[in-house]
Amino acid sequence: MVEVRVLGPVEIRAEASVLSGADRQLAVLGMLVSARGQVVSADRLIDQLWNGEPPRSGLGSLQAYVSRLRRLLEPDRQPRATPRVLVSKALGYALRLDDDAVDAWAFERDLRRVSELTPDRALEILQDRLATWRGKPYEQFADEDWARTEISRLDELRWSAQEKMIEALLRVGRAGDAVISATALAEAQPLRGEACRLSALSLWAANRSAEALNLLRQHRGLLAEELGLDPEQPLAMLEAAILDQRTEVLTDAGIPLHHNADASGHGRPGGPEPADVVRPAQLPRPSAAFEGRAAQLHELTAQTEDGTAFALITGAGGVGKTTLALRWAHDVAARYPDGQLYADLRGFGPEESPADPDEILAGFLNALGVPEQRVPPAWSDRVALYRSVLAGRRMLLLLDNARDAEQVRPLLPGTPGCAVVVTGRSGLVGLVLSEGARQLQLGPFGDDEAREFLRARLGAAVADADPDARDSVIARCGGMPLALALVCARSAALPLAEVAAELVGEEGLDAFEVPGVEHDLRSVFSWSYRRLADPAADLFRRLALHPGPDVTLAAATAVAGGDRAGTRRLLRLLCDAHLLAERQSGRFVYHDLLRAYAVELANRFDPGATRREMLSRLVDHHLYSAANAAMASYTLRDRRIGAAPPPAFPVEFAAGDADAALAWLTSEYRNIMALAQALPGYAHYFAWTLASFQQDVRISVDDSITLATAGLAHAEREGDLWWVSYLTYLIGRGHVRIGRINEARAPLERSIEVARVLGDPIRLGNPLITRAMAIYRPLRVPAPDEAAAAYAYAVEAREVLRGLTDSTGMVKIAEHCIETATVWHDYHQPGGPERAVEHFQKTAEDETSMAVDAAETWIALGLVLHDCGKNRAAIEAFETAARVEGSEDDSRRLKPLIGLYACHRDAGDADAARRIREEALQLAKTASYSLVDRLNAVLGAER
Repeated sequence: MVEVRVLGPVEIRAEASVLSGADRQLAVLGMLVSARGQVVSADRLIDQLWNGEPPRSGLGSLQAYVSRLRRLLEPDRQPRATPRVLVSKALGYALRLDDDAVDAWAFERDLRRVSELTPDRALEILQDRLATWRGKPYEQFADEDWARTEISRLDELRWSAQEKMIEALLRVGRAGDAVISATALAEAQPLRGEACRLSALSLWAANRSAEALNLLRQHRGLLAEELGLDPEQPLAMLEAAILDQRTEVLTDAGIPLHHNADASGHGRPGGPEPADVVRPAQLPRPSAAFEGRAAQLHELTAQTEDGTAFALITGAGGVGKTTLALRWAHDVAARYPDGQLYADLRGFGPEESPADPDEILAGFLNALGVPEQRVPPAWSDRVALYRSVLAGRRMLLLLDNARDAEQVRPLLPGTPGCAVVVTGRSGLVGLVLSEGARQLQLGPFGDDEAREFLRARLGAAVADADPDARDSVIARCGGMPLALALVCARSAALPLAEVAAELVGEEGLDAFEVPGVEHDLRSVFSWSYRRLADPAADLFRRLALHPGPDVTLAAATAVAGGDRAGTRRLLRLLCDAHLLAERQSGRFVYHDLLRAYAVELANRFDPGATRREMLSRLVDHHLYSAANAAMASYTLRDRRIGAAPPPAFPVEFAAGDADAALAWLTSEYRNIMALAQALPGYAHYFAWTLASFQQDVRISVDDSITLATAGLAHAEREGDLWWVSYLTYLIGRGHVRIGRINEARAPLERSIEVARVLGDPIRLGNPLITRAMAIYRPLRVPAPDEAAAAYAYAVEAREVLRGLTDSTGMVKIAEHCIETATVWHDYHQPGGPERAVEHFQKTAEDETSMAVDAAETWIALGLVLHDCGKNRAAIEAFETAARVEGSEDDSRRLKPLIGLYACHRDAGDADAARRIREEALQLAKTASYSLVDRLNAVLGAER
């Protein structure tokens, strides 16, 4: 018998041969099958075969395809005999086959008649016909226009047949099989209402009403999210029937009820309903000295009042998750009249294996009144029974110390009404994504909460007897509740002041050891650390070697020695475990106690060579990144360190505009300084790299001098005269920048002396120019002797720098400084003041000027104008200097104020002078002493 099959790839089966493939011959056959015996014109066949662009030989080719098909379909037909299967009619062709010879035709015929058969017979036929499907109809032609409509129609018939088969399974009492088929159908067609209805109906018939209700709720949410629609009326009616346990809905549909006496002892879907309702109260005793966390208690209450009723408390070990959860649970227990269930899931602890959800389920069922002998042995049946028992109840569930989301999911109720609180450290984000949990991330106490904690544990008299000792303890504990509790335990034997002294004197976690306490900080932290995979554990230990306040992704990549994406994944794992925190995007921090624990682990497990390599990677990363940023933000200098880092080394800032470079230097400044100070052997490189940022941009001059001084000690030990000359110059320049002129002279003179030995004109020219500027006392027109001495240095600098190329712009800056020295030198000559005004005015207003500091030029102009008695013009110059300055450094802000005060005072503007005087006196509290001296001189007796 010849068979034509299209419920899958199109093929012809004749005796032992099979014709399949994607050629046009089988396409013709597929078109004729889809016509279901009707005539298809030759023109239409040709058009569809070649997508509207047939060749000239199209008709001849079609006739050849038909001829070959006829030989396959009628192998016994004599030559020239009239075809009986693939017949010619009018100007087209048609198939004349019995329904049984074409799988699609037989499928449609039997689908129409099953509604007239008994459930047993209908089930048999539907299963047989669905078994004939081998894949997607017309599979090899699925992309052809002529096949798409027929494929969609047959797919819809297949869904309909599956739905009828599920109905038949239910009617013959095979609810378990119906659940399997209906679940598969609903997963394949999640938006199909009938598939959802049958799946829920099957679950209900199989005594799994809680799962049925959950499925209906999920379908409602999916419809709303994807289509903005409400469920169809049959779904809403079914949900109401399940909630009310109106089992007549099942019997009216011809579905027999299942009596699962072995599992529940009751005969209706939805689980047991014991005669004596048990109201468990399993919550452990809360802490008697609970303090703080008012905001978190309020948030938990809010999270369980708006219908969500699922809160997730996460945080580091020792931060007080369980204590908070228990306090809240006891506070609200009266809102849940059907009782409270509690389980320690042992996700993190001395035990290597967490609690088995299957065992927890059995214990919960027993607590809810289900006898032990009636708890189903199968895990899925236990879950179904548990959710059925909870359906309609108002209970509080506290699932403490969870390992991951998979451990928690089987323990969740299936219907609204119950509140669930889960505590855990990591692996729980899936509960937020798929189960709708609301996460509360618990951090350490604030200072006020920590004080209240100590008062509650020790008594107010003890805690407040020595406020400095108490606050020192709080700072050392970093607000970590477990650390504070350990301190309280130690204070039972020692005064708090002595405990505070020991905490300050002992590094690491030794100070938190208490005899008789098994679970101290080390053990609690270790429960999280043990769960880390080796790469994450390595990174946790080694990042702690970074002395800075936080670590960027790029710095972590340098430590990990891997790719950026892989390092980011490791950092996310550490954050999920609450061993690190991402306080800002891409910036990661340790809690101080966790850092101490990580350093202990690094010293224990990582050889000294490995630790030194990690620090070297951190230094190289920050040094090369800072050098690149410095070159981008301040191009008037050469590069003293290598132009590029080691191969494949991660550099945070490789290129970019000046604003981006300055932003990076600002954000990383504390980390860079921490590394430079922790590793003095690199101080000279960092001093060079940060010089312009510290002395000309950020005005962190004291930091610059500190680095240069540390680097100078290294250079002197090495006998490196170039660095000695540069660093002494940098120290002297820094003092000049903030007005400490007396301190500047000695290092500048030494820099000049060493540079003369070196014979380096750049190294000599810089300190000569700066030394000239350092002769001038702050905010005064130089005296004749001062001007002459400065001029001598400037003239020597001009000779040293004469003829140099100006690749860095340094020579042009030097020329500006020499011009300034010349102006002051000539100031006391006839016409000198007028020429000085003209010079400083022109320089200040020239936007292309290479002046080191535009504000200083406006201040110089103001000094000349004031000295000449032109107070109003001097005031404008000093006010412009104050605007140009833009610095947060008090010393630099004070300079124009001193000038303004003198001008307003001399002009007789008492109110303005008084206001400026008060502002200047306030700034003088933190300004350099040389400027304070000048302020005193200006204020005179008024000070």
